[in-house]
Amino acid sequence: MGDAYEQLADTVRAVEALRSQAGLDRASVFHPTDLAFHTSLPEADIRRLLDGGPVEAPTSGPAELARRIAFLRETRLTVDKDTGGRRRYTTAEIAAGSGMTTQWHGKLLNRSTPNIWHGAGLARFFDVPMEYFTHTPAEAVKRVLDSKVIPDLTAFLKNPSEAVTNRHALQIQLRLNGKQLSPDLERALMAFVDAIARESSGP
Repeated sequence: MGDAYEQLADTVRAVEALRSQAGLDRASVFHPTDLAFHTSLPEADIRRLLDGGPVEAPTSGPAELARRIAFLRETRLTVDKDTGGRRRYTTAEIAAGSGMTTQWHGKLLNRSTPNIWHGAGLARFFDVPMEYFTHTPAEAVKRVLDSKVIPDLTAFLKNPSEAVTNRHALQIQLRLNGKQLSPDLERALMAFVDAIARESSGP
């Protein structure tokens, strides 16, 4: 466990170095809401981990597995064909998409389930790595920093001039990464961005 905290601390320092080069504020890079979306951890635990503190490890493997699956069901939404709005996947949709029966999906959500049958199918359906179901809190935060935050910052820094002139665009990208906005919010955001682009381009 100590090694996981130390490895996370090393990754946090690496992100801090890239953040400093990019001229970004810490809140944009270490965004608890986004990290919570990708790890299922409470934002308070994420803040504590980023500051180098420990968090309480899950005490029950089956119960924690059920919680993580339930978190995916609550946060990964699909578009309703009838209304155009976003909704949760039904049990039948998840079962069919992950290659299991609805009965097995129900068992996975039951806190007495002793294992992770069909975990690979669930991971594919919800577009998460298998480690999402098994990582400790420190490992989970490190995984997201390594796989999402550091690549974004590294790619951004390949052109130093863009790192200065467009750093606010990167802040928006980092803050919205992984978010599923409603169609109305998406249209409002794009209209706002278009208005800014027209104003900055001049007459």
